[in-house]
Amino acid sequence: MKISPLFLCAFLIIVTAACNLTPSANKNLERKLEPYLEQTYAAQRKQQISDVNYQLHIELDEASTSFNGNINIDFTLAKNNKMPVTVDFDGGEVLSVELNGKSVQWKHEKWFITFAPELFAAGKNNLRISYSHPFATAGDGLHRYKDQQTGNVYLYSNFEPYNAHKMFPHFDQPDIKASYLLDVIAPKKWQVISATRETKIDSLGDKQHWSFPKTPIMSSYVFSLHAGNYAVWEDKAGDIPLRLFARQELAQFVNYKEWFLFTQQSFAFYNQYFNYPYPFVKYDQLAVPDFNSGAMENIGAVTFNEAYISRGQKTYLQRMRHGNVISHEMAHMWFGDLVTMDWWNGLWLNESFATYMATLQQANNSEFKNDAWDVFYADMKQWAYTTDQQVTTHAIELPVANTLVAFTNFDGITYGKGASVLKQLAVYVGEENFRLGVASYLKKYAYANTTLKNFMDEVAAPAKQNLSGWSQEWLYKAGLNTISVDFNCTAEDGQAKVKNLTILQTAPKANPELRSQRVQIGLYDLRNEKLVSSAVLPITYHGEKTKVRAAEGLNCPDFVYPNIADWGYVKVNLDSKSRHNLEQHIHEFDISLRKMLWQNLWDDVEDTKIPLTNYLAFAQKNIGAEPDFQLVGSILGKLQTAAYYFWLADQVGQDHKADLVALEKIAQQQLERAGEASNFQRVAFDAYVALLHTPAGLEVARDYLFNKDLPKGFVVDQDRRWALLRKLNQYQFKDYRELTAAEQQKDKTDVGQQMAVVSEVIRPDVAVKEKWFAELLSADTKYKFATQRLMMRAMFPASQLKLREGFEDRIVQAIPQVQSRNNERFLSGYAELVSPHACTSASVQRLTAIRDQYANTNPALEKVLATSVQEEQRCVDMIELMKKK
Repeated sequence: MKISPLFLCAFLIIVTAACNLTPSANKNLERKLEPYLEQTYAAQRKQQISDVNYQLHIELDEASTSFNGNINIDFTLAKNNKMPVTVDFDGGEVLSVELNGKSVQWKHEKWFITFAPELFAAGKNNLRISYSHPFATAGDGLHRYKDQQTGNVYLYSNFEPYNAHKMFPHFDQPDIKASYLLDVIAPKKWQVISATRETKIDSLGDKQHWSFPKTPIMSSYVFSLHAGNYAVWEDKAGDIPLRLFARQELAQFVNYKEWFLFTQQSFAFYNQYFNYPYPFVKYDQLAVPDFNSGAMENIGAVTFNEAYISRGQKTYLQRMRHGNVISHEMAHMWFGDLVTMDWWNGLWLNESFATYMATLQQANNSEFKNDAWDVFYADMKQWAYTTDQQVTTHAIELPVANTLVAFTNFDGITYGKGASVLKQLAVYVGEENFRLGVASYLKKYAYANTTLKNFMDEVAAPAKQNLSGWSQEWLYKAGLNTISVDFNCTAEDGQAKVKNLTILQTAPKANPELRSQRVQIGLYDLRNEKLVSSAVLPITYHGEKTKVRAAEGLNCPDFVYPNIADWGYVKVNLDSKSRHNLEQHIHEFDISLRKMLWQNLWDDVEDTKIPLTNYLAFAQKNIGAEPDFQLVGSILGKLQTAAYYFWLADQVGQDHKADLVALEKIAQQQLERAGEASNFQRVAFDAYVALLHTPAGLEVARDYLFNKDLPKGFVVDQDRRWALLRKLNQYQFKDYRELTAAEQQKDKTDVGQQMAVVSEVIRPDVAVKEKWFAELLSADTKYKFATQRLMMRAMFPASQLKLREGFEDRIVQAIPQVQSRNNERFLSGYAELVSPHACTSASVQRLTAIRDQYANTNPALEKVLATSVQEEQRCVDMIELMKKK
């Protein structure tokens, strides 16, 4: 990124945080009265506090909405300390405090407790704090869930990046590692799970007292406490004890054998790859309700979103993605948990490494080995490409001024681009050298905190390479580059031969860095009217132009692709000859390249190089002959996005009703050609339901609810029943209301009740929208955040754009009210509600004004609004291109 570090820092940091992220230039910083932790202050506190040990006692009750606890904090205070000591504690009540056995003055300033420096002894100190705290209801801190059907209560903690102090008072930053000695009083029928396995459970009448051994030192965000009447399954991975927990209400749907199989395969790979045995003795995994992300790598007690438990049969990709997230979280046990970043600027390396390793594991030791990197390309890399082309893109390694900014960096750069670059780095230094460097890094820095330099130095050593230049290009500069191939040929002995072939590299104006990387150029010839691979040439390109000498004298190609096997992190722009032959010969490429070429065509749609209608025509022509059902599923996913844009275009004056009907027909045809009870049948069924909108299609959906005329061998499980009902409600088809009420009575589960709410919210009825919009903004709503998030997503689908117009002003006017809730997750979801596509120039101007109005207020809100303006303009351009055609 060709901007100064000062500008980059100013762009990312809220309000007034200084760009100097070390405390040396600002001695004795005062802590700001804010809900976030500043990096400058955290660095100062790290110099203050060391040798920390926590002894934590928690008392849990089934009926209460809060809990009590006390904590002993043993720590060493730096000599000649003259700064106040702050202990992070958000949202609870401090009941009493003792310092070194005596009551002392303290001040709880909402988000932290402050102590005067003169209260402390030099060196060793003991701080004892008794407190109470309400359970969390939005998924961060110690979250409480009560099942609507059975009344069972389940608790789990979620602490990343800065939420552990919402459960207990302590020094909540990753570089103040500590040991934890935990004991818990909980109802007798409950399980209690933490980083270590309990050593003793004593009976206390209708409760039990759980005692846990002292943990190794760890960062606060990966400590955990989970409790409740969980069902449990047990197994082993070698000599590592495994347990899996889930709510009793979902126990019948848990495929624990497969879950353990994926776990065992991951352990077998990592223990060998890292050459460092799993360090935390036992390994528990929990599927928990209302979870805000996919999973969380708590040491020895990983939590997962319940979405990984299906009430029906999963598709192949669903199973693969489940296995991938199991592997991802396990990789964190070494990389992130054993060795931890100093500060949140290292978040990307933590997440990128686990993302890369999970795919590497699946590619080497799972049933998904043939598809692992293709799915990585389709999922993670496309997420990265999308994020890297947004106005809010950022360098992989960048300053993170505070924990609020850290929250916004859980994005496609941190996960997808970082993982893609690590994959490239392994190719660059050699995969075995990369492995040796990682193993050395883990051994050298076990139980410590590190910087990026520590990691890069260890990777560079086995390869005997200087990686500083590579790091500057790839880690400290933002943006996605594009390569194309320019070539010309000359006749030799009646045969056209390559005279010269050059890789051309371009970069976006905002991020003009030109990079170097190694790719493979594939050359293809037309033989007997079929494209055949004639050469694959590895090449490292640099700068604007790189001549490929190895191509000179080869047969003049009819098709050229400069990123065979997806070695590079780069977009590809095909030359006109190759583009023409792609469209004529798509089925003649191998499956991995076909997947990339279909993606290339979709990129051309989003880059407004071709109209969306062209992509639809190409899909209509070619999807039926595509033999790989995984690719067909990916194409159907793109067609669902196409339907979204067609709805928007239709509602701003273009007539795309025929295109929407065509999409529904394509999905129906794919469902008809799917094998009985096959994986693809499930994929095609879901796509068909998603694209249904015609009266005839909705009649089919209604029949499916009564198991009438179902595809042969297909079973409509409970989750798919709700998908059908949401569709009937979206178009208010026939007796949708009665059918929904009946299903709500039948499905008393929490998911069922949430789906009943969503089915009502999605109805195209002004009175319904008024009701649920008011509920969304209500301060005393009875609906938890997990349900509110679903409400926001369902309120205004693309087919109801006109209906939304009456709410636009009120949605924007409520932003300050929403901000005052101090819930970044809710605010991010609400920001999406503020800025849906309308696909008009007036809408672009309106969103721009809203973006400018709320600039420099909250990074989560700013990020969504900034990208919304960009996406709105893209939508306008896409619609204009279709109009011209």
